[in-house]
Amino acid sequence: LAIEFKKPVIIHSREANHDTYEILHGYSKDLVGGVLHCFNASEHLLTLFEEGFYFGIGGVLTFKNAKKLVEILPKIPKDKLLLETDAPYLTPEPYRGKRNEPLLTQFVANKMCEVLNLSRKELLEICFNNSEKLFFKGY
Repeated sequence: LAIEFKKPVIIHSREANHDTYEILHGYSKDLVGGVLHCFNASEHLLTLFEEGFYFGIGGVLTFKNAKKLVEILPKIPKDKLLLETDAPYLTPEPYRGKRNEPLLTQFVANKMCEVLNLSRKELLEICFNNSEKLFFKGY
């Protein structure tokens, strides 16, 4: 459908990084781009930015066990980053275990700013511009 209607594809992949890469890589020339929603720090998927994919970063970044995501985040080109929520799931710290809401993305943004050494204004401008490019280009 994404190819037929020339819309970005949204992918939520869990424990299927190799398969996800193979499928997306196989269709990338026909797709107008997409999002790896709730990106899980897979080095294997990281190269998909070259094929027009964006990386959605959510509450997992704030978890204590997110060391790999913290390590990989700076390797993602800034023009391919998106700030996102997985509400009502994957609630960021300090509210982990409670129901997630879009308002709580501020905690994800704070952690992204810390990891990427960006001001909040810089990060929000980057993510806003990336969202516009992905979802509204040419429509």
